[in-house]
Amino acid sequence: MLPSAVQARTFELLGALPKRMDLTEAIEMIKAGTIDAQENPLSNTVTYGVHKFHRFHTLSNHFYISRPIFLHRTAFDAWPAELQRAMRGAIKDAIAFQRELHVQEEADARRAIEAQGCEIVELTAGEHGAFAAAVQPLLDEARATYGRELFELVGV
Repeated sequence: MLPSAVQARTFELLGALPKRMDLTEAIEMIKAGTIDAQENPLSNTVTYGVHKFHRFHTLSNHFYISRPIFLHRTAFDAWPAELQRAMRGAIKDAIAFQRELHVQEEADARRAIEAQGCEIVELTAGEHGAFAAAVQPLLDEARATYGRELFELVGV
C-alpha cells in the first residue's frame, strides 16, 4: 500500500496487517505469494499485471485519491479576465475528460481481470455498511483533528 498513515489505519481497523513498500517490491512479493493482497484501482492492478496473481478482487471503494490542480492566486488574479475564464473552462473540461477516461479504464481493466479467470466481488449494501462501521474510528479521529467545519465543507 501507499506510504499513508490513513491507509495503514484503515486496514488495521479492518483487521489486516498493512505493509508499506515500494510497488516493485510488492509486485515481486505478490508473485512469490509472500503477501496476500494489494490495494489499487482495477486499472493499476492490470497495468502492473497483478491480476495474474490474485484470483479475487473486491470493489470496496475504500479510498478516493484526487489529483488537485493548483494555481498561484496572486498570479491568477492578475491575469486578464478572458484568460481567467479560459483557464476555468479548460480545467472544467480536463476534469470531465479525466473522469470519463477513468470510467473507461476501469471498465477495460475489469474485462481484462475477468478474462484472466479472476472473480470480482462487489459489496452488498449490508457489507458496505459493515465496512463503514469498521472504519468509523478513523473518521472520528479525523473530525477531532480537523474540526467539524472542514467536514461540513465537503458534506461529510
